[in-house]
Amino acid sequence: MKVTTPVQPVDNSPPNLEGFEIKGRPFLGFGLLMTTLIGTLAVLIYFGAWVSSDRIENRASAAGIPESQAEGEWWEEGLVFACPLH
Repeated sequence: MKVTTPVQPVDNSPPNLEGFEIKGRPFLGFGLLMTTLIGTLAVLIYFGAWVSSDRIENRASAAGIPESQAEGEWWEEGLVFACPLH
C-alpha cells in the first residue's frame, strides 16, 4: 500500500534581508576575474620568456656561437615572441 502525502507549496523566493539588496547584476566580480586572469597570463609569459632567453643565451655561450645563431626550442621561441619586453 502506497502512502501519499499532500503536495505542499514550496517558496523559492529569496529571503528579504534589511539593508542587503542587490540592485543590478554583479559585473564587478566578472571584471575582477578577467583582470586576475589577464594579469596571471602576463606574469607567466614574462617569466617564461625570461627563462627562455636565459636558456638560449647559455646554450649559445656554451657552443661558442652568437646568440642569434642559437636555435631554441619551439616553446622558448614562442614565449620570447609573445613577450613584448624580451
